[in-house]
Amino acid sequence: MAEYVLSNTADADLDNIYTYSFEAYGENKADAYFLDLRDCLQRLADSPLLGRPANVVRPDLFRHEHARHIVFYLIENDGIFIARILHCAMDVERQLAAGQGD
Repeated sequence: MAEYVLSNTADADLDNIYTYSFEAYGENKADAYFLDLRDCLQRLADSPLLGRPANVVRPDLFRHEHARHIVFYLIENDGIFIARILHCAMDVERQLAAGQGD
């Protein structure tokens, strides 16, 4: 099984997604969405070409839409590196230009 690694920024994105979901929809829905998103990240690690190129900032960046979020990642030898997880309503180009993750 391949692995995914979260950048510090992507880890903060996940925390923010959970917090927002918890406050807006309650614990059960927040937990369910969080687990579903984590499953998506593992599927991407196992099959990184499920995503498509996201040539917004750099040519080796990929993107994959999951519900209302977009996962931005780099393919590595043993899996993927998750740079950001952004809501589709965000200014994605601006967010990525500000920093793809560390």
